[in-house]
Amino acid sequence: MSKLNSDAGAVAQTLSEKIAASIADDIVSGRYQPGERLVEATLVKAFGVSHGPVRDALRILQNSGLVLIHPYRGGQVSVLTVREVQEIYQVRAALVGLRARWIAEDPQRADIVAQADGPISELDALARSDEAGERYVAVALALNRMLTEGLSNRWLRSMLQALTLQTSRYTRLALATPERRRESARLWRTLIEAIRVGDGEEAQRIASAISLATRDAAIKHLQEREALTLTPASSPLSGQAAAPAPAAGISLSKATGLQ
Repeated sequence: MSKLNSDAGAVAQTLSEKIAASIADDIVSGRYQPGERLVEATLVKAFGVSHGPVRDALRILQNSGLVLIHPYRGGQVSVLTVREVQEIYQVRAALVGLRARWIAEDPQRADIVAQADGPISELDALARSDEAGERYVAVALALNRMLTEGLSNRWLRSMLQALTLQTSRYTRLALATPERRRESARLWRTLIEAIRVGDGEEAQRIASAISLATRDAAIKHLQEREALTLTPASSPLSGQAAAPAPAAGISLSKATGLQ
């Protein structure tokens, strides 16, 4: 069965965009690891298409920062870096702060708050389980997606959507621990309450804090993983390097939305 039957490409408009959305979902979920090659022939077979749409899809992903294309060697999943997290989230924190303030000061905000109440309650419940990481991330991403898509400010909506694919990767890292998910749920609850009462300034502050907390947690995870790759393993063989830490096994239903 062709991978194009998956939900990941349901909202895409062209064949190449459908393929790009599906590959992006696999990158965000960790099925494709940072640095892994994306073999064109394998993708052609998986999607049941010709080489042209696959090449165009890889170019789309390169523009989003998820893939690097090397001459004569094809595509490769881009590597997560601390500097990139810092740069992206400096922008992201400002934009989600503006998003929260815009919604809080919108006279029609009750509609969005009503849509958010269910996911917020689910996040509270999921945060109490140490084994619910996969579902927690999926709900948090969907909630973020809902808030962005509900914006009446199309310019702000467009800028936030442009950062979606990359920041979704870091959300996986940032929510990898039960402690971080519990803190995330608490902040989400506080944010929605500020929006509910129309406190734009407080909503902006909390939303930015959520984004920066995600940044800091993702950076810590990346630094710890990097340290493991540089630390000699506890082995009788001198100089043997430790294997890289495995990525958190959290899969997402969409490659859209972010913490």
